[in-house]
Amino acid sequence: MSNICRLEKEIQIDNGGCSPVYADIRTADPDSALPVIILCHGFLGYKRWGWLPFVSRRISERGFHTLTISFSMNGTDEKTGRITKPEEFARNTFTREVHDLENTLSYVRNGKLPVPADHERLGLFGHSRGGAVCIITAGRFKEVKSLVTWSSPPSLDRYTNRRKKKWAESGRLTFQNSRADRPLNMNYSFYEDIDSNREKYDLLSQVSNLRIPHLIIHGEQDAAVSLKEAERFIKLNRVGRTRFDRIKRCGHTFGTKHPMTKPTKELLSSLDRTEEWLVETVPE
Repeated sequence: MSNICRLEKEIQIDNGGCSPVYADIRTADPDSALPVIILCHGFLGYKRWGWLPFVSRRISERGFHTLTISFSMNGTDEKTGRITKPEEFARNTFTREVHDLENTLSYVRNGKLPVPADHERLGLFGHSRGGAVCIITAGRFKEVKSLVTWSSPPSLDRYTNRRKKKWAESGRLTFQNSRADRPLNMNYSFYEDIDSNREKYDLLSQVSNLRIPHLIIHGEQDAAVSLKEAERFIKLNRVGRTRFDRIKRCGHTFGTKHPMTKPTKELLSSLDRTEEWLVETVPE
């Protein structure tokens, strides 16, 4: 097999009447039925954010097809990377992102990729909130053989009571982002969604019941999701095999920004561990 990515192609996945899921497929061997690794971005990300194209290319060179998705209501223009649909972004929910990933998994499982694939051997990779989506979804598909999460939180409700009160009163949570021309909002319906699904979206409970191998990677200086929070994942009685790797001297995005000009040594270290894990745990 060539050790370079020979195929990069954007595809559109039908999403049951909702906005489609756009995805980039990458592979070094488009003629072989290889296992598929699906990569999910975090909050404020999209499929070509920062290091995601680099990471997906590298994983594809280890004997996988990779499929990097954009969640359907992230509000991003896929050509420019700008958040040009703030109304969609505001209406997004965690349930919508779970739905997107489930539809993507069904799409792959049903043989709809433009390359031959081993539909019985799939892996999930998620960063930050994308990792939480992967945790919730992984146990629902027997074809998923391995899970990798980077910088992921152990709980979806990470908001203070004061913030939730103001959020409920105004109906929206407002913040700035460099990829948007104006302030962005999250509707209060985002919180209502996770609040009404607390048992279903209990990440620690879901992780403890997973039977597949799970690699957790976290930066020791992560200010968005603290190392102390992430360590809750390894204090559980786990059914499946797990490994927790702390990466020194880096934060939530492993020392990189968007757009990424050069991978950091912390990112490369995390990626090396991820590649080894996937090769080992997505069985022949």
